[in-house]
Amino acid sequence: MYARLTTFRVKPDKMEDLLRWREENEAAIYAQPGLRQWIGLMDEEGEVFVLSVFDNEQAALDSMQHVWALWEQMASMLQGTPTARFLDVMATKNFATTPGAPMI
Repeated sequence: MYARLTTFRVKPDKMEDLLRWREENEAAIYAQPGLRQWIGLMDEEGEVFVLSVFDNEQAALDSMQHVWALWEQMASMLQGTPTARFLDVMATKNFATTPGAPMI
């Protein structure tokens, strides 16, 4: 498995809009080929961290065209441009293997 760690900052008055956008675009998010699961985290200052786990490195890298299109849709809600880092998954346990599996 391979992961992409995306970070971005949400404009203070756009958090509700972003949460609604995420719900409305969940199918598009999971349409990234090779995406197994993702976890969104946010701190108290509006910085968001998204850990996306893919089948392999190639799938993670190939997903970027899809991701840029999603980021473009979110641009009015964000401060600046999201950044992405790619990482080897060195360990995981009990991680969903089915795309679109419900998150708890």
